[in-house]
Amino acid sequence: MRNNPYPDEPNRVPPTDVLPQRERMADLPPRSAPPSTAAPLPAETVQEVENAEARQEEARTVRYAIGKLNDFLQWFLVVLEVTLIIRFFLKLIGALQSNLFVGFLYSLTDIVMFPFATIVNSLKIRGGQEFEWSTLIAMLIYWLIFWAVRRFLSILISSPEEPAS
Repeated sequence: MRNNPYPDEPNRVPPTDVLPQRERMADLPPRSAPPSTAAPLPAETVQEVENAEARQEEARTVRYAIGKLNDFLQWFLVVLEVTLIIRFFLKLIGALQSNLFVGFLYSLTDIVMFPFATIVNSLKIRGGQEFEWSTLIAMLIYWLIFWAVRRFLSILISSPEEPAS
């Protein structure tokens, strides 16, 4: 057995006497809810409250869907801009289209470059190297379009701003 470094303090404290108190409480009748001072709501008011809650839930669902669409558009824009910048640099260094990856990337980006293909002529630097202005213009236009659409969607789901005084 260990020596107690504190002789005035007991080694064990007896457990509290909780059980007898519970037994005494079992003899009491169950507690009822306090009487309500407010009159019960009419059925029409209850229906209006339920309709308002349903409309709020639907509004939250629409806001969530528009927010997710906004996130998807941002992701799509990033992927589009990255593929176009890779195309620009591959053209700039004169990557051969006979390469599988380069050919695939050019074919993939030709679809989104179609409206911008004949805006300006590419500058031929040397050999197969090109400075493609149309790719840079396409990147700018696509960024502006996606920015405008995303801004519109965020305006749809935001609360109106205070009028300027």
